[in-house]
Amino acid sequence: MKFSRNIVMAALAVSLTIPCVPSFAADQVKVLVIDSGSDFTHEALKPLALPRDQEFNGKPGVDDDKNGYVDDIFGWNFVDNSATLVNLSDTPPDYDTVLRCMELLGKLQAYGKEGMTPEEYKYLVDHYKDKEFWAWVGFTGGWAHGTHCAGIVSTNNNGVHLNAIKHIQTGASPKEETAQAFTALKHAMAHKSSVRRRVPEAAPTKVTIEELDQYFTQLGNDNAKKIKAKADYIASLQPRLINCSFGTENKNLCEMMKGNMAQWGYENPTDEQVQEIVNLFVTKAFLPRDKAFFSGCKDALVFIAAGNSTEDLNIMVTSPNDVDIANKMVIAATDEDQKIAPFSCYGNKKVDVAVPGVNIFATYPNQKMGFMSGTSMACPNALRMASMVLAAKDDLKPAELKKILMETVDKKDWLKEKVKSGGVINVSRAVFAAQQMVAGKTLEEAVKIALEKVGDKVSRPAKRTRPDLKDPMVKELYFSVIK
Repeated sequence: MKFSRNIVMAALAVSLTIPCVPSFAADQVKVLVIDSGSDFTHEALKPLALPRDQEFNGKPGVDDDKNGYVDDIFGWNFVDNSATLVNLSDTPPDYDTVLRCMELLGKLQAYGKEGMTPEEYKYLVDHYKDKEFWAWVGFTGGWAHGTHCAGIVSTNNNGVHLNAIKHIQTGASPKEETAQAFTALKHAMAHKSSVRRRVPEAAPTKVTIEELDQYFTQLGNDNAKKIKAKADYIASLQPRLINCSFGTENKNLCEMMKGNMAQWGYENPTDEQVQEIVNLFVTKAFLPRDKAFFSGCKDALVFIAAGNSTEDLNIMVTSPNDVDIANKMVIAATDEDQKIAPFSCYGNKKVDVAVPGVNIFATYPNQKMGFMSGTSMACPNALRMASMVLAAKDDLKPAELKKILMETVDKKDWLKEKVKSGGVINVSRAVFAAQQMVAGKTLEEAVKIALEKVGDKVSRPAKRTRPDLKDPMVKELYFSVIK
């Protein structure tokens, strides 16, 4: 995240229509997108955005519903402490060119250089080499991230109510939050070391694992307290499904931790030692915060992007993937051929299912449509399918919904060692299972019948080769918007 699991890459694929409907039923599935903010002024999203009635019908500048947040009609921007979920004044210059480059980048990611015309490839490379311009491409990936996720949820799916909060910095990832945590930790450790040294020139005394545990635990307690207001707010929205396309990248944490460990008396720590400390840090400092974050949403199924750092999550602890709650699903990304995407994290003990996350077409801020790729896109795609299952049987508990999605997948040999379920979600089969429960079948009976009656989805024909990541320029371009 995952990432920014948040992590985005642009991509090209078959365009999906996002319907604009004039009204919605009261029993639509409530979805919360926790991200960089969602632009509900977009004509494709506006009909599905769920307003707070008192604020919507109230006076501007007044906290009409007395919840402490002024004009929070569709959600709240916790980063800037405002009701503006997406600042449209941040629209990049030459926005259409940015979108064109993201489209071509996606085409490269999906089809490889061979799937592009020479003119398209040259256009992409020339713009990539313009680093000042390409910085706007990277910025757009973050700024548009939450809007794109909301658009994916509503693609061909008008059975949802949408709310959003801005939880991550525009154009940024939780890396900044991690850096702040390390800064606080560095000050604490420096103070401890200065007390323990007898002379100023002495080498730093090695900090023990027990002491690190103590410091990390205190940091975790502080983080859990700081997140409470945000946790209370998301609980007040009463979502049934929550999208979390964000998180911490293990590789980044390891790099940052290794630098800090030298100051704590660890000379030339091995990769294994660094990973051990990172695992402890995430477990003690981040996961208590994550658990507090979702504590008021026990009736919701939380979808978490696995991350885009191509790592095996089985051997590490990551946030929020490893949060200690039962009502979560961790999502990997596949490409058109249902193979695991080259960027996707995986882990058959920690990642639940795989879902297409390459070449996804959805909303961009300021009335635009465009393409992105990443587990950040696979995550709302999985949630979209889950909302269709809930629409068939709206009283499913999170555990029941998760079981249906997991046990009705299309099994794939190449996913057996990558995700717990060993497959990709088959939404038709999952919906059929839910319908069987409505007809009076038990969950186990419904799944069994669905497996017998509904066949695997027909895979798209393998009309292309995957990108040749041995080509240095192709590889550089492919991962260029992943942060």
